[in-house]
Amino acid sequence: MSLSYTRGDELKLFCVKQQLLAKACGLFFYEWFYHTLVYCLVCFCRPVDQMAFSHTCGHKRKRNDISDIGDIVKKARKLDENTGDSELNLQLQEFKGIPRLALSWDDIQEPITQKQLTELIVFASLGMKQPSWCHLDNQNNVSGVNVTVLEGLGQLHFYKYHLQFKNLRKRYRIRCSFLNSLGASPLLSDIFNTELSISESTGPILAGNGPAPKNNFKENQEGHLNWHPITHKYGREAQGLTRYLLSTDEMGRKAFPLKGDPGCESFLCTDSDEHVTDSSPLYGLDCEMCVTECGKEVTRVSLVDSGGCCVLDELVKPERRIIDYCTRYSGITKALLKPVTTRLKDVQVKLKEVLPRDAVLVGHSLDNDLKALNMIHPHVIDTSLLYRRASGQRFKLKFLAEVVLNKKIQCAGNNGHNPTEDALAALQLAQYFINRGPRKVVELDLDGIWRGTCTVKETPQNGSIHSPDPPQSKIRFRDALQFTNRSAVHFSRVPGSDASQTSKKLTCSLDREVLSSFKREIPSCFFSLVEFSSFAEKTETLSDAKKYCLYQKMLARQREMCTVYVGPLPKDCTEKSVRKLFRRCGPIQSLRLTTTTQRTHAVIVFELLEGAFLAVNSLGDLMLDGCSVQVLRPVKESTLDLEVFLKELERDLLEENVIYVSGLSEKDISQVFCQFGPIKCMILPKKPPSGKLRRHAFIKYHNAESVDAALRSSAESNGGKMKVCKALTPLHLCSWTGQAYQSVDYNSGEGESIESEEGDCSVQQLCHESEVKDLMRKLDCKVGKLFKALPDKALSIILLPGQTRASGFFPGLCLIGVKNDSSL
Repeated sequence: MSLSYTRGDELKLFCVKQQLLAKACGLFFYEWFYHTLVYCLVCFCRPVDQMAFSHTCGHKRKRNDISDIGDIVKKARKLDENTGDSELNLQLQEFKGIPRLALSWDDIQEPITQKQLTELIVFASLGMKQPSWCHLDNQNNVSGVNVTVLEGLGQLHFYKYHLQFKNLRKRYRIRCSFLNSLGASPLLSDIFNTELSISESTGPILAGNGPAPKNNFKENQEGHLNWHPITHKYGREAQGLTRYLLSTDEMGRKAFPLKGDPGCESFLCTDSDEHVTDSSPLYGLDCEMCVTECGKEVTRVSLVDSGGCCVLDELVKPERRIIDYCTRYSGITKALLKPVTTRLKDVQVKLKEVLPRDAVLVGHSLDNDLKALNMIHPHVIDTSLLYRRASGQRFKLKFLAEVVLNKKIQCAGNNGHNPTEDALAALQLAQYFINRGPRKVVELDLDGIWRGTCTVKETPQNGSIHSPDPPQSKIRFRDALQFTNRSAVHFSRVPGSDASQTSKKLTCSLDREVLSSFKREIPSCFFSLVEFSSFAEKTETLSDAKKYCLYQKMLARQREMCTVYVGPLPKDCTEKSVRKLFRRCGPIQSLRLTTTTQRTHAVIVFELLEGAFLAVNSLGDLMLDGCSVQVLRPVKESTLDLEVFLKELERDLLEENVIYVSGLSEKDISQVFCQFGPIKCMILPKKPPSGKLRRHAFIKYHNAESVDAALRSSAESNGGKMKVCKALTPLHLCSWTGQAYQSVDYNSGEGESIESEEGDCSVQQLCHESEVKDLMRKLDCKVGKLFKALPDKALSIILLPGQTRASGFFPGLCLIGVKNDSSL
């Protein structure tokens, strides 16, 4: 990104900076004058065209003898979080010490992960290492860090209720899509338990405390780590998955079915070989059973692959008469099994076909499932043995899922257990253990994350605890906050959610009580975590299938906003010719010709709102082969307030002085758009597979006058094929019609598809739509009040976590702002 002011302004800025440097370093006036004079000669002797083109096209300027110039240009190419009416004023604010967060244009188009967000939080709090995806200036002046989570909301909610989120749009100038992967640890737990490296180069905050914090940390941890059964067996550091496989001897001792064992003669062996590596695929397995005349027999089987997708979910009718369906636990009823014809041998064949030769099966008490299936598989990971108490006892799957994954499974009122849900939970627990390592799991127990457990500190057999190892250069974020006297407070409505032993936990019954407690505690608090759960509580009674259906409906609404109807078309008109005509307006996601009416019409879905906007406004009255063709938007309930929505998007601060251009080629940059004014930056999107440039772009000018000139010109070049309008798509969105990173057909496990649930997925199931809008408005108001209560120079992060389930990845949204006078 380039500077948005004139050479005179740039000179004034340089002079101000040199004055500050001279004052700080005790330089004489003539030295300051000499540097300023050199800068003037370099700046004003540079050719005008070269300067403009280097700014517009993002070419790097040559570094001059004055080292500060290159730094100014480098920072100016980034998207400034505090960008306001005068960017010159913000450059002066930097010299006053106001923290500024910046992202490059490339980085803002990529979704951020939980790990990246944690990097920013840790750096802003402790100054230990700059994040890899953004740059925070003046970190040492950050007065506080706040992370607020709006539970149950995601990116789709933000843009569906865009008009209600006035404070979120006004206060926060950086938006990034947020994508959390399956198997990731809960956000709040991950933040507090992030391990930090301590060294002399780490940063001034921890270095100033000397070795004492490390010694205290070791005294509290080393003894327990030495004798805990998990670290005793697996060591402390993370290793590959093969380290956690049960050996043949272990499987025999734990009563797993093995080839050649008595009673296993009729068991079917999978097509497994010995070539299992750390990259072999994991498969989660779970079965539900009933009681027959001969004991327990399987009635339902679920298999989930390493990506969390259900690859097998089958009801099974036992061969023998059923005595007890165990409906309370299995959810299986007589009516459910009545039409089923699948037998155990059929499921065995399917499992054998689905599993690769190097597959590793994961389950909780997996021996019971394999016995019920009458199958033998040699490569297994049992999470009931992986996660063991200090006393060596086992945990229940429901407990582990809740405290480690922050997921509630096997809930009462859900008609029994869902084996797909259980299989996924076991898989994610194994992935967490493999990725985080044994030490991390043991530390979770010591830190109180596994609440309600009895951690028995047994004495080793030799009667003494081993001497601690030499101090390691590791410390957790929560301990670092405590050692630096930076208090942390966690505000939540959920008593069972994670909190740190070294942070103050305040549990409230209502969101407004959370806000009141925050206002009361924030003056004495540096780091704060806030959870607003009012919307999540509204949806907690809905099943996963219904929640997924609601997400799909919101996505369908956005598709409708990008849809146009074209017709009537000439009889000889083809899909290819229609696509060629309308792709001038923007990339097309789908196009189909319909002949259900008396004449042929086309239904076109664009990827971007700008495409549909240009199609309606520039191609609204076409003549094709003598036929008058109209281009209209669909008239539906979801599009009634579309014009208001589009106007708000045009006024969005993120789209300030940005235009959208279709039918663009690279040479059009200098030939057409530079004539309207200097271009700050330009984004040329690429096609995902090939990396080839698309035929549309987003161009950001320095001022509104250049934008008006570009819009008035209509850009009648390139044979009239180029079309221009104000940008409507925020840069972090690649498409309005594809905000589900993975979408698979979701099955509730009871034979009910999404379509069968649509009648229950109406807004009345949640509450009336007007009530939802009112709820969003109240949430936005609370966020605004929370932002005002923060001290100046505080970093504020709002997270709408989205949905990450086996049914689909619907991204969240992360909004980031630094509070100062201009942000109010």
